[in-house]
Amino acid sequence: MVSKTVVKNRRSKPVASKGKSKPDAKLAKLARRLSESVLPGDAPFQGEAVNEAAEFLLKVAAQRAKNRSAMSMASVSEKRRFLRIAIINDDMPFLVDSIAATIAEHGIAIDRLVHPVINVRRSNSGKLTRLGHSADEQRESMIYIETPRIDARERRELEGALRATLGDVRAAVNDWPALQARMIEDSGRTTSPENAQLLRWLNDGMLTQLGHLTRTRDGSHSDLLGICRKSARQILAEASYDRAFELFEKDDSRDLIVIKANRISNVHRLVPLDLFIIPIRNRARVTALSIHAGVWTSAALASPPHEVPRLRVALQSLTDSLGFRPGGHASKALVHALTTLPHDLLIGLDLDSIARVSTTMMSLVDRPRPRIVMIEGPLARHIFAFVWFPRDLMATQVRLQIANMLAENTGTEILDWSLEVEGGNLAMLRFVLDIREARSKFDEAALETRLEDMLRGWGEAVERHLAEQEDPSRAAAIAARYAGAFPPAYRTNYGPAEAAVDILRLRALSQDEAQHRDARLYHLESDPPENLRMKIYQQQGAMPLSDVVPALENFGFRVLTEMPTALEEGKLGTVHDFKLELSPGESAGPILERASAIEAAIASVFNGRAEDDPFNRLVLGVGLSAEQADWLRAFYRYLRQTGMGFTIYTVVDALRGAPSVTRALIDLFVARHDPDFSGNRDEAAANATAALKRGLSHVAAINDDRLLRLYRALIKAILRTNAFAPAGIEALAFKIDSALVPNLPKPVPWREIFVYSRRVEGIHLRSGPVARGGLRWSDRRDDFRTEILGLMKAQRVKNAVIVPTGAKGGFYPKQLPSPAMDREGAAAEGQAGYEIFIRTLLSVTDNIAGGQGVHP
Repeated sequence: MVSKTVVKNRRSKPVASKGKSKPDAKLAKLARRLSESVLPGDAPFQGEAVNEAAEFLLKVAAQRAKNRSAMSMASVSEKRRFLRIAIINDDMPFLVDSIAATIAEHGIAIDRLVHPVINVRRSNSGKLTRLGHSADEQRESMIYIETPRIDARERRELEGALRATLGDVRAAVNDWPALQARMIEDSGRTTSPENAQLLRWLNDGMLTQLGHLTRTRDGSHSDLLGICRKSARQILAEASYDRAFELFEKDDSRDLIVIKANRISNVHRLVPLDLFIIPIRNRARVTALSIHAGVWTSAALASPPHEVPRLRVALQSLTDSLGFRPGGHASKALVHALTTLPHDLLIGLDLDSIARVSTTMMSLVDRPRPRIVMIEGPLARHIFAFVWFPRDLMATQVRLQIANMLAENTGTEILDWSLEVEGGNLAMLRFVLDIREARSKFDEAALETRLEDMLRGWGEAVERHLAEQEDPSRAAAIAARYAGAFPPAYRTNYGPAEAAVDILRLRALSQDEAQHRDARLYHLESDPPENLRMKIYQQQGAMPLSDVVPALENFGFRVLTEMPTALEEGKLGTVHDFKLELSPGESAGPILERASAIEAAIASVFNGRAEDDPFNRLVLGVGLSAEQADWLRAFYRYLRQTGMGFTIYTVVDALRGAPSVTRALIDLFVARHDPDFSGNRDEAAANATAALKRGLSHVAAINDDRLLRLYRALIKAILRTNAFAPAGIEALAFKIDSALVPNLPKPVPWREIFVYSRRVEGIHLRSGPVARGGLRWSDRRDDFRTEILGLMKAQRVKNAVIVPTGAKGGFYPKQLPSPAMDREGAAAEGQAGYEIFIRTLLSVTDNIAGGQGVHP
């Protein structure tokens, strides 16, 4: 029993390390002090672990130069893998909190931190000769830390950061008396008693003073103290110095500017440095700036507003201006708001800004709800964003979402943030934003709307946005049907406002039997100008990418990414979101100005009402409407039937390459045939012809020139068209004076009508004004005109006895199903094509009414 008790007692105390027959006195003392320095609540530090830590710490402490720190790191692989850090320094304030904050800033957890302060004796060379003797007056901080292991690069970065922190701590502590003396001196420079009292109040333990410098107009620095000795130029940017000089000279009564620096303090707390700028005047001229750098102490931040100089004046001014009775409910609410709000920010703001922030918070204490207030700080360097919301909604993800929302403004950087939860049900996030490189101003109202959307329930937020675009009485029912169908990923990436837009597009499809797909163009602020976004809406199910991508490429887009969102597995529809790249030289702005026309053109293709071919590139590349591009497509289809050998890609490239000529062709066609044309038809046609001539003179490629001149000749040969009549929606018809079309195969008809639609194409050829002949269902897709021309020629001879000459027509159905697979379907489609062909021919044919000819 005795033996077991002895063993237990030995294990409960630090012992000498293994392999030593005689305990080392210094090692034993250090191990004991380490064990005794463990804070209450931390795991005990005993046995072999504390002895090994003491041995490591003692090796680092064995030699240290005067006024220098000693530091070492070592990885441990036995039993438990971890990193040891030992730091030996003269005992001084701010060491432990500064070191711990620096390690945490690198994302490294601290598993153990022990900090004994021990009396030591060293030789003149810095060798440790005695430790833990009360007679020795030199006290040293011996900090021992254990963290998870990190790689070599992270160790180098951490060691450099820790050495910089230790250097700043030593510089600030060594110059502390001089810093305080300089603060007292500057308090005497201020003409405002309140500002003088503020500086003296800060000097009495309310500000952790870290540095000072004097900046002259010529850019030189003097009176460098504390951290400014090594990094004076990091305190403030040149432009900020210039603005400070300008502000002081514009207002002789201004004697103090309080701002945040962009440099983060690594002493005491990792927060932006607070700067107190006092002008040094020689008569009326500001010759220099005296600048104090530090961080507010926790006691200062928690001080009641009536005890804080400048803030107490603001409190009294607001109480008087708002008519609050001292001691009344409103007055107490104002005091509570100013107590809760961060003093280090309020102290630098003007009275109007303080009033705005404090009264906003007052209104939220009893009825917490999402609000945001943004205040620009002095010298136009920072914006302070105050964000309130119900405490129950507070979570790390919420804080990150709000931060990301604020940082979306290009050039904005978040320097610091803090969270304050007051006694009730209200939480407040405070952000310090660097706006010096910001490209645009913040829209506070828009940000508050987004904040409400972010924090409200999804269904409620979607309903609110639907009510802004739809009959409010129907918004709730629509939201109940659709909002819950959006998956979490969509909600995070798009938000409720976008969901409301998508819902209304999908509902419009469900109510339109003729349209089951729709398109919408948009552009994000973060997107480069050569990129564009497009959403394609599918009424039910989803669209295969192999159908969508080629069609979008035919419009001139390059598809980069696609994100589908199916609502109830496609039963309520699917939203396909595409990121697109435009052709070289194109940008999103001009395209979005024509978004409606382009969206209609794309929707027509996806709904099967328009061809999916390269002619759609003219919608983007030349600025044509879908209808105008369809005219040029029909002209091409006719010219191909006449034997023109150029491919569709060659023709489209020629039209895109000469946009002025292409638009002039359209203008000429409109001037000649649009019945609603309001101007002088002959003059407009002449102007279009002149524009064509000018444009053709700049066309370099001979083939392009031939193509464009052929288009011009064809348009001049067209006598009638239904392109501007309701019948043209189903199929286009062009009545042509064949003799005016160059290079037609012989025999040249007297007149011909070409019919074009997505479902059917056809031709009707006449040898003379009075002619007879039938119609033929052709199976020759690319040269049915050749077939019909031969039949017309035969018809002239055959009908010579009956009528003066012959005629013949033929059509080719373009969407026939395979007769082998669906014979009835093929017959039905052929008959439908025939009916379309006949109706379209009649749409450009005169009628007789009351014995008189009537034009269509």
